[in-house]
Amino acid sequence: MIEAFILGVIQGLTEFLPISSSAHLLIVNRIFNFQSDILNTNMFDAILHGGSLLAIVIFFFKDLKKVIQKPVIIRNILISIIPTLIMGFLIEPIKDTYFRSVSISIFSLIFWGVYMIIAEKRNKGIKMMEDLKIWEFFIIGIMQSIALIPGTSRSGITISTALLLNMKSEEAVSTSFLIGLPVITAAFAYEFRKALVLDTSFDAPILVSGLASSFIFSLLALIFLIKFIRKFKFSSFAYYRFGLAFLLIVLFWRGNLNF
Repeated sequence: MIEAFILGVIQGLTEFLPISSSAHLLIVNRIFNFQSDILNTNMFDAILHGGSLLAIVIFFFKDLKKVIQKPVIIRNILISIIPTLIMGFLIEPIKDTYFRSVSISIFSLIFWGVYMIIAEKRNKGIKMMEDLKIWEFFIIGIMQSIALIPGTSRSGITISTALLLNMKSEEAVSTSFLIGLPVITAAFAYEFRKALVLDTSFDAPILVSGLASSFIFSLLALIFLIKFIRKFKFSSFAYYRFGLAFLLIVLFWRGNLNF
């Protein structure tokens, strides 16, 4: 149960901060070698996504109400998720074989960290969500699909792309998570459905612990992210990513991780 809580905390904090949840979960699992079978089930993955999903709905509830009243934005958001759905379908059969290596996470942490720095430097901060054209939503959607590769960070790549399109910082964050909402919902539904078919047993206390910690810390991460970008540069997270990549390299050389 403690292991489930820890993984929920990591999922919650790193899913929404632009520092890659997959890289952190990979590190924790490799270092601590969690043995509980249920932690490696589709149901547990679904539960963690469910906690993050609930946090988005609550935190961005006002934004969601505004979007519902604007059919054009709804259309643009739905169009933006098409690349991610296609990419997810294409790499699902091979993701566990080819996309779980530490080397990929290290490359992604560094490369997209540099991208974050460049995006913020070029940002003019003049656009609201309503100002984005359909092709701009689609570009953000294409970048979101790349986040399926570990180490990338869905929030990091989409917020950075929104900044590159000259959106205001807080608007970039809102746009990123509203575009991400259907994707996270689809991921939750997919993992939950797969769990019902493949997983034979469920441990309620462990699932509840994972759900609770994922939800609470997802909410805290969103609050922190908004307050952070009001006072500091968004690209500050890039330097954390560089440090994380360096840590992965050190752990590899010490024999704690395999590439």
